[in-house]
Amino acid sequence: MNYVKLALVLVSAIFLITACSDNNDTTGPNNGEVILFINEFLASNDYLNTDEYGENDDWIEIYNAGSNDVNLAGMYISDDLTDITAWQIPSGNSQETTVEAGGYLVLWADKQPEQGVLHVDIKLSGDGEDIVLTDTDGTTILDSYTYVAQTTDVSMGRLPDGNDSWTYFGEGYTSMPTPGASNGSGDSPMVMFLINEFMADNDYTLIDENGDYDDWIEIYNAGNIPGDIGGLYITDDLEELDTWQIPATNPEITTIPPGHHLILWADREMEQGILHVDIKLSADGEAIGLTEEDGITLIDSYTFGPQTTDISMGRYPDGFENWIYFGEGYDTVPTPGFENGTGAEPEAILYINEFLASNNNCLADEYGDFDDWIEIYNGGNIPANLGGLYITDDLGNLNMWQIPDTDPDMTTIRPGGYLILWADKEPEQGVIHVDIQLDVDGENIGLVESDGSTIIDSYVFGEQTIDFSEGRLPDGSDNWEFFEDPTPGASNE
Repeated sequence: MNYVKLALVLVSAIFLITACSDNNDTTGPNNGEVILFINEFLASNDYLNTDEYGENDDWIEIYNAGSNDVNLAGMYISDDLTDITAWQIPSGNSQETTVEAGGYLVLWADKQPEQGVLHVDIKLSGDGEDIVLTDTDGTTILDSYTYVAQTTDVSMGRLPDGNDSWTYFGEGYTSMPTPGASNGSGDSPMVMFLINEFMADNDYTLIDENGDYDDWIEIYNAGNIPGDIGGLYITDDLEELDTWQIPATNPEITTIPPGHHLILWADREMEQGILHVDIKLSADGEAIGLTEEDGITLIDSYTFGPQTTDISMGRYPDGFENWIYFGEGYDTVPTPGFENGTGAEPEAILYINEFLASNNNCLADEYGDFDDWIEIYNGGNIPANLGGLYITDDLGNLNMWQIPDTDPDMTTIRPGGYLILWADKEPEQGVIHVDIQLDVDGENIGLVESDGSTIIDSYVFGEQTIDFSEGRLPDGSDNWEFFEDPTPGASNE
């Protein structure tokens, strides 16, 4: 009878232990449920994948071929078979370090473990070396692979997952790399060039490397591998597809990584560089075409109507068939070289940026007079016309002088630009000569909206020194300093 009771107790104990074990978190050496593979890796990552910090780091994919979830915490990863415990994957965050049954986990081999538990303190060599995954005991190798020299942005992996057969993925092969997914399931490598945005009348939006505000065309690579536009043709006449062949002499300049953009300057100034093409866009409307090297096969084209100065037209989102405008009066400003629709909201931001209240021989106006002056700075991204606004030296009288709106060419400030108002009480001399005069002993300056009551910007200043100006440093900031060498009409920096 006692033996029967003892047997029942033992059976119950075994049942309890089994019931309480966690079959979904398997770790430890010699556990038959742990079936982990080094399944794919990329040893030279230039454009392909980014981590959560936006960095193109090497990576290693671990595949769990077992039927239970496995926590990699406490296991070791190494790039040297003679030092298999090079880096121990940290414990304490099982949600991140656990590989689900039949799932995948990507380790970033970036030597930046401070970035997280999946960032390991090894880096892969593009010239070839080892990858080793070792169990928590530091001696049991769960999987390893020794590879030869690799190609940038081409991964190497098992096909199918967990198999002994290894192949390459990326440009020149049948499938793209698939970190965190089944090998061979990636898209086919391809380049897809699209005319993505353009500006046919550029007055202030974008300046080229020679200081010119030229028409521009943005080409977008919507594919998944880099593409070189060198040798392709660009045209503004779809009846003449081979108008201008983009030089193929410098692929470093003409190659567009996947998801990136490249600006062509439509300025007919080819001597300025290979991105300067022998066409100019018409603001009255015409076509843009991008053609294959054969000069016949059209890659992409767009026919547009009349355009507005400094308003671009582009696909939204990038690569889609929908075209919209960008710039003043629309949701965002143009984004040459960047994703459409991500630009800032168009706005002018005006500052009283610098002034001189006692001008002896610092700056003469167009009449040769050394008058007081006030510099207005436009820190926004669209032009601002001061015509109709008020300027005052008494914050108790905001509508002291209304700047005439009769000559916008004189009173408009382009983005990042400056305009000098002469505080000389001689408005008969021109629209930028205002009917106030600054007091060297100190007073106020106010810039007011056309309603005569809304203050745009103001500054209260104290006693001034002859030919010393006072201004913001840097431009548009809240910090004010005195300048022995004033910079009217230019940056205070």
